[in-house]
Amino acid sequence: MSRFDPDQPRPRILQCVSHLALGGAERVAVSLIESLQEQYDFSVYAVRGLADGPVGLSLQQQLQRLAVPVLLGPRVPMRFGGVLTGARGLNQALRRFRPDLVHLHTEIPEASYATLLSVSPGSKRTALVRTIHNSVIWKSWPALGRACDRKLAHARVAGVSQDAVNAFLVLRSTSGATPTETPPALIYNGVRPLEPAPQLTARDSVIRMVYGGRLEPEKGTDLIPEILGRTRLPVGQQARLTIYGSGRHALALRWLERNAPAGWTVEVHEPIPNFSAQLRYFDIAVLPSRHEGLSLVAIEAVLAGIQVVATDASGLREALPSHHPWRARAGDPVSFAATLQMACANRDRWPAISESNRAFALERFAPEKMVAAYDSLYRESLEKTP
Repeated sequence: MSRFDPDQPRPRILQCVSHLALGGAERVAVSLIESLQEQYDFSVYAVRGLADGPVGLSLQQQLQRLAVPVLLGPRVPMRFGGVLTGARGLNQALRRFRPDLVHLHTEIPEASYATLLSVSPGSKRTALVRTIHNSVIWKSWPALGRACDRKLAHARVAGVSQDAVNAFLVLRSTSGATPTETPPALIYNGVRPLEPAPQLTARDSVIRMVYGGRLEPEKGTDLIPEILGRTRLPVGQQARLTIYGSGRHALALRWLERNAPAGWTVEVHEPIPNFSAQLRYFDIAVLPSRHEGLSLVAIEAVLAGIQVVATDASGLREALPSHHPWRARAGDPVSFAATLQMACANRDRWPAISESNRAFALERFAPEKMVAAYDSLYRESLEKTP
């Protein structure tokens, strides 16, 4: 009998994320829950529980409003036994929620599930979907990544960008796992557009810039002080950079806040839940990433109608049209400063660039496309699992 027989209970899906915190994977999981609640019964397991700060709490409250049961695991790093505690918590989630399908988002959930399969092979009877959320995967734990891929070889796989898909294919070619039954699916994250900012070429003498996200090496936030120091603003102009984020570069950026270059003002804030809604009040989003899975901030900024100065980093380049003019070399603060300087000096081009970029994003990142693609992937996985 089909699992989608209208006379049968809806299939149960467990969304497994690293933690409830700032991150694209968590947002994708919640978006799928919101959009597919009529077709499936969802639950959530956060391997490392609830992160500090308002963003994680906001996600938890959102799931509560959706009446989605959530199990929070302990906050134990992988190097201190987090793989084992993650597997134990995931086993508890399987027993509590009895899912027909488990959807793993990123490496920490993958490692937890692979470990569970090592001690409880019967769990393999549950349908499995993996989403690859980055274009650089298992960088710190390559041997563990290959071992996990062998254990999870039966899963259906999706990547949030072509670069993410390619990263998975490289892993599969080196892990010794059996070839995928079906090719990995490219499923771009869906982003709901907000009302764009008014198309103004000049608001006042201050150019308002913003960065939002983790303050980590892959995001290139360690390059921000040099970028600002090298950027020559147009005559008569000043710039204000507002940073929303947390991570290992926070102290250095707090120092920059107190010691900004001439012509600059820098403000550093903790992450906020409604960051995308704030974008329309800025002129330029800066994204100096070294690599991404798919930059949701870039997409949200484009949909908000503001300029995006970004790198050509893997994952990030797919968030913008190929002809996007404000693109610098990844990991190169000199290139980024020159690109940012050019963007500031060409305000007359902003309206046309915004219009073109927004049309591109509305087409590529329509939420309906993402939801339909995952719905199809879920159905294929459920139908083909004994």
